[in-house]
Amino acid sequence: MSILLNPWTNPDEWLAEFEGLLPDETIELWPECADRDGVEMLVAWQMRRTDLATFTNLHTILSMGAGTEQWQKEGSPDVRIVRLADPAMSDEMAAYALHWVIHLQRSFDTRWGAEHLDDWHGASGTFPTPAEHRVGILGFGTIGRRIGRAFTDLGYPISAWSRRGTDETGVTSHAGLDELEAFLGSCRAVINVLPNTAATRGLLTADRFAQFADGAVFVNIGRGSVVEREADMVSAIDQGPLSAVVLDVTSPEPPAPDSPLLGHPSVHLTPHIAGSTQMASAAKLIAANIERIRRGEDPYPVVDRESGY
Repeated sequence: MSILLNPWTNPDEWLAEFEGLLPDETIELWPECADRDGVEMLVAWQMRRTDLATFTNLHTILSMGAGTEQWQKEGSPDVRIVRLADPAMSDEMAAYALHWVIHLQRSFDTRWGAEHLDDWHGASGTFPTPAEHRVGILGFGTIGRRIGRAFTDLGYPISAWSRRGTDETGVTSHAGLDELEAFLGSCRAVINVLPNTAATRGLLTADRFAQFADGAVFVNIGRGSVVEREADMVSAIDQGPLSAVVLDVTSPEPPAPDSPLLGHPSVHLTPHIAGSTQMASAAKLIAANIERIRRGEDPYPVVDRESGY
């Protein structure tokens, strides 16, 4: 029985990494798979469902990324899915969130460049202190908690919204749809890290954008599908209450050529780079899960099919 590896970049490097970590395993690199019936575990970011259907003894998919919606589409095999919960990726996403919230809080985008030479001291100005700038996190799992700690260390008060709430010390917790309005209205910056599930798709409607605090910013590093209509988000910038949005993810991705997001002065777009899969750390975590499976133990974290994450 074998493990099939299908990375989206640097396949030979990934193969060498796993062979070093799992010297007793048979690891094949897609598409060079001699015995598809012998494949029992798949390590990949994505794969065509028609190909997945040919692995008749597949029992586990170990995702090479934090998202797993690609493995839960209709027609995908009903096998165990293991998410990648890599602290290195969480650190990257926390750094991204810190950068953009502070960038906009302190108006760095309007306080730089040669145009300020004639009014250097006047352009310096003042800005809200961290204590006056509550940061909200939509989705408070592994990544959300890491982002919260990063801001807390710098003196920012933190609010968190999730389905069940949190008892994390120093965090103002909001749970369920009934408390979403209070959450949105209390924060100067809202960072979305929610996954793409049936419960989160279209969560931020025009009515929800109207519930943001005046002058708030929205940073999306989760999934673009959380926004029901991008036109409503743009309207919330043009007419209030939003002052700016930062989008590392959109739906579709990238935005369509005629998207109102493109060229808007208060929309900051990046190409899904808030966090990346780092080979050294990710391979160790995936290899550790394969070893758990070999010992008859449960890997971690396994996707809950009911919640979709």
